[in-house]
Amino acid sequence: MTHSAGLKVEENYTHDFDLRGYQIINTISNDKLEELGQAIKATMAPAEDNDIAQALLKMRALMSHKNDGGDLDIILEAFVEKLKEYPKDAVMESLTKIPDQYKWFPSWIEIKEDVEFRCQHRRLMLKAIERTQYEQANRAIIRQVEQLTA
Repeated sequence: MTHSAGLKVEENYTHDFDLRGYQIINTISNDKLEELGQAIKATMAPAEDNDIAQALLKMRALMSHKNDGGDLDIILEAFVEKLKEYPKDAVMESLTKIPDQYKWFPSWIEIKEDVEFRCQHRRLMLKAIERTQYEQANRAIIRQVEQLTA
């Protein structure tokens, strides 16, 4: 998406080589930034509760777990509530692939880390777009003030 939109982007990493974020390094119109931001936001729609619950049940059926299922309704409700905060494709991909990565049904933090890894690039790109829009708006205001006071 960045190439087709004409964005030039730099990646920023931590000392441990974890992706920290992106920085847009070329000038791009506010209209184009808004269009890109909307396109990214469109990919972040959550899955339906029922779809998440079905994927969790399938995952549970494929994995070992430590309880007899007496509290399964509470577990499903809690996981569904948390997973609705993330994009549908990231959630569904994680819930599909986790059984191939772990023997035991994972804790919330294990699922959260996997889902966040799958959607981190678009979240960081959205932050970069919003930061660039803010910076450009500030520069425009400064130019207007300078023109008025000149």
